Amino acid sequence: MKLAISFWRKNLARLFEDHRRQLVSMAVRRVRDRDVAAELVQDVYVRLMQAGSAGANDADTKMLYASVRNAVIDHHRSTATRNRVMDHLMPSQMWVHETSSPQDHAEARQALTALDTALQEIAPQARDMFIAHRVEGISNADLAKKYGITVSAVEKQLARTMRHCQEKLADHLDRS
Repeated sequence: MKLAISFWRKNLARLFEDHRRQLVSMAVRRVRDRDVAAELVQDVYVRLMQAGSAGANDADTKMLYASVRNAVIDHHRSTATRNRVMDHLMPSQMWVHETSSPQDHAEARQALTALDTALQEIAPQARDMFIAHRVEGISNADLAKKYGITVSAVEKQLARTMRHCQEKLADHLDRS
């Protein structure tokens, strides 16, 4: 068993080395971000290292490419979900126009206060990441580099922060 695992790791390392450039190029065409593409390919490599061989060398190569395509699809799905969540994160009354009534302004201030309170309840690093991403427009890849974590870890942290804020804003709206 140990010999089979060792053989698989060597074989996968060789396959990965032979195909890495093409895999990253394929992912870059689909996600339009070289850093994200490289991270997706690396994640696939780690997962396949743990999964084991599909059998013949040709089958392993096909599995490698299919796995990267699936990782790209998963990335797009999680990005789309995250964007839908973010679109609903801040209530529309927070975007008050000059022609809005005093009541609209008061409701917007209360909603902002509720959001601020929600952000104060989370860890400082999570809060900083969220603000950097949503307010300053810093990409997930840049946040990952800044904090020394993976893009996936950044996405998960942002999703947890968004859920927390949504719950607190929903509580606020229920009380209003």
